[in-house]
Amino acid sequence: MNTRTLSESARSTRKDEIMNIQDVPIEIIEQIGKVQKITFPRQGHTSIVAILDTSNKKYIIKKTENDLYNEWLSEEYKVLQYLYHTGLPVPKAYSYHVKNKSRWVLMDYIEGISLREFLSREPDLKDKEKAISNFGLCLKKLHECPCPIELQKHDTLWIDTILSKAEYNLTHYEVDGSEELLKRLKEVRPNPIDNTLIHGDYTIDNVLVNECNVVGVIDWSGAAYGDPRYDVALAIRPKHNAFDNERDKEIFFNAYGKLRITDEEYHYFEDGIYNFF
Repeated sequence: MNTRTLSESARSTRKDEIMNIQDVPIEIIEQIGKVQKITFPRQGHTSIVAILDTSNKKYIIKKTENDLYNEWLSEEYKVLQYLYHTGLPVPKAYSYHVKNKSRWVLMDYIEGISLREFLSREPDLKDKEKAISNFGLCLKKLHECPCPIELQKHDTLWIDTILSKAEYNLTHYEVDGSEELLKRLKEVRPNPIDNTLIHGDYTIDNVLVNECNVVGVIDWSGAAYGDPRYDVALAIRPKHNAFDNERDKEIFFNAYGKLRITDEEYHYFEDGIYNFF
């Protein structure tokens, strides 16, 4: 997940770290053929991401080398397998590899830029509103997609699971949340609603667009059968030229077409739970 709030001291992936082609597991090279060029897009905090150009195709390769991030990458690979035939705009994941303390996933390259980058360029109003509308439509499609059985855990409520993970992260990592906040989140929970497939980090960083159209949704390690209000709250977080006004939210919700979340629900999920992840 690229937008986690775990503090820099808890992150092992350094921005100045370079992935050399010699480091790539030989099984991946044998799978895709000779790599002609390797480039590095904007990096997240939890993995090293590279674009591999071969003679006839581009691939994305993600590498992690920290116990927590290795676990996330393993989960993401599994989720992409579950979702590939759903019709959702997810990259195809080809293989998962273990090499010493590193984990690697090979997947399709999707031609596009993050919605955050698109909006930060301050496109004209028509294009901006079309992109935000498509962002809402994509989340509607995601939440209406039947949840793969592998992600459904009927013995535990999602809210209990996510609060347990929040407590674990608070204990083991430096996070933005506090003991007082976690105590409050446990005591005052929103009224339950029907669970759906959720992304778990549906932000403008993790949705790719091309000419205003959504072409990809990435970083699926937090996917679950959970509370769709969590995705909605993260989707409408205000950023530069994005959801910093009521008009953007109106366009999003008109496209999403579901019940709108209340201010209390927004703050519970975005100002609350998300501070532990």
